[in-house]
Amino acid sequence: MLRKGPARSTSLGLALAALLGAHAAHAEPATASAAPAPAEPAPSGKPGVAGFGVLLVGGYGASTTSVRGMSLAPYGATFGLDAGFTFPFGLRLGAYGNYSLGSTTNEHRDPILGQAFDFKADTSNLTAGLSVGWDVPMSCLVLRYGMGLGFTSMKWDFGGVDAADVRYGDAKNPSTGFQFAPGATVLWPHGKFQGGVGFDYVVQANGTIPSGFIGKLVAGVKL
Repeated sequence: MLRKGPARSTSLGLALAALLGAHAAHAEPATASAAPAPAEPAPSGKPGVAGFGVLLVGGYGASTTSVRGMSLAPYGATFGLDAGFTFPFGLRLGAYGNYSLGSTTNEHRDPILGQAFDFKADTSNLTAGLSVGWDVPMSCLVLRYGMGLGFTSMKWDFGGVDAADVRYGDAKNPSTGFQFAPGATVLWPHGKFQGGVGFDYVVQANGTIPSGFIGKLVAGVKL
């Protein structure tokens, strides 16, 4: 009977150790599952640029060069449409068309031979072309800068004065030519709506059409 006592104590100790080991094994997964998941990085808050967009354009322009001694003003109030697709990495390909009402200017001509005379020059123009640009998200805004390449058709009327008398006799009516227009626009996107302000500097290749600067307001949708 005395020999069985130590054996029973040893068995009881082994059973207790096994029970404690099993309890620790079950406790480890629970502790691991209670650990907090790593936090996801916060979104940058910058607007996305990818998608197809259409913008209505309204603005006002002014000539920056004179033409054969005349201060022609074919820009003035300007209305148009600008449509294009922007890729996710920012490249934008588009097309545009603008019509400028222009205005009438008072001109004076003092020829070498003959009497000096005054006349009125009334001009307006239509521009259209393709554009390539880049959209850069900045906080809640998008900076769009690009280059348009197309043509200009300018109508003119000198109020009954012969075009040859004002050194314009070699020009057709309307006068046409290529133009390129660097510019930039700041857009504020809100859902599908987007609006903003910008400018274009229209450089004319035809020397009978003055180059000009157009400030504009835009509003439209992005799909």
